[in-house]
Amino acid sequence: MALVIALASCAGPGPGPSTGAPPGLVRRGENRNEIAYAERAAAEKRKLFRKINADRAGFGVPPVAYDLLAAKVGDDFCLDAATGRFFGHWDLEGRPPYLRWALAGGVDYHGQNAGSVSRKGWDVTASEVAVLLLESHARMMAETPPNDGHRRAILDPNWTHVGIGVAFMGGEFRMTEEFVRRVAEWVELPAGPLPSGAEAILRAQLPGDWSLGALEIAFEPPPVPLSVEEVTRRSTYALPRGFRTLHPVLPPNVRYTDGSAGEFPVSGGRMEARFKLSRGPGSYWAVLFAGKGPSAAGRPLTPVLAARVEAK
Repeated sequence: MALVIALASCAGPGPGPSTGAPPGLVRRGENRNEIAYAERAAAEKRKLFRKINADRAGFGVPPVAYDLLAAKVGDDFCLDAATGRFFGHWDLEGRPPYLRWALAGGVDYHGQNAGSVSRKGWDVTASEVAVLLLESHARMMAETPPNDGHRRAILDPNWTHVGIGVAFMGGEFRMTEEFVRRVAEWVELPAGPLPSGAEAILRAQLPGDWSLGALEIAFEPPPVPLSVEEVTRRSTYALPRGFRTLHPVLPPNVRYTDGSAGEFPVSGGRMEARFKLSRGPGSYWAVLFAGKGPSAAGRPLTPVLAARVEAK
C-alpha cells in the first residue's frame, strides 16, 4: 500500500446576470453568490468552514462568510482532478484557478489553497471525508515561514468569503479552499467576447467609504492543454503581470508625479474605465486596487476585483 499527500499553495453554469446593465454589458450584483447548487459533502464542509473561522479568530482575523459559487468552482475542479489523477492548481486544459473562477462568473479577487491524498491499495470512503478535509487544512496551518503560503492565505484579513471544494474517487481525494474578497456592490463588464483591438468598458460601484486606486490591465493568451506531469510541476500560480496602469481622474490643477491627470472618473465609489484589447486574442484582466477609508499618500491598497474580458 502507498499513500501520497500533496498541497498546492497560492465549471458549470455560473450566476445569472442581474438587471440594470446597459446594452452589451452584464452586471454582477450583490446576488452574485446566489446560485442553485446542492453541493456534495455539505455537512463535512461545514466542519472545515467552522475550523477556518476558528483559526482566523485565534489570530484576531475577521471571519469569512460562505460562498456557494466558490464552492461549486472548487467542487468541479476537485472532481476533475480526482478523475484525472492530477493535483495542484492547474487543470489539464491549462487553466489556472483565477480563469476557472472567471469562467464561472466570478469577478471578485480570488485565491485558492489545494490539497490532495493519493492511495494505492485502498479507496477513500465517504465516512473519511470530514477527517481528510480537516487533516489537509491542519497541514496547511502547520506550515512555517517562508514556506507558509497556505497558512498566510487562511489568515489573510482581506478575504471576506470562502467556498470549499471536495471530491474523491478510488484512492484519490482532492480538496480546495476557494477564498474570495467581495467588496464591490456591483460590477459591469462586457457580456461576451469582443473583437481583438476593440475597446472594453469596466464599471463598478464600491461602498462610499472605500477609496479607489490604480486599475492594472494584464493579458494572457488562450490556455494550452497540459499533461498530468506538466500540471504536477506547476506548484504555484499568479495573475499575469500588468502591461498598462490606469489611475482615477484627479481634480483640476492636480497631477500625478508623471504629469498625467488620470484616465478614469470616480464619483461616490463608482468608476468607469475603458481600455483597448490591444494584444490579440485571449484574456484581459482588469485588477482594481482599493482601500477602506480616505485615500492617503503611501497608504497600502489591495486588489478587490480581477474581472476578465475575452478577446477573439
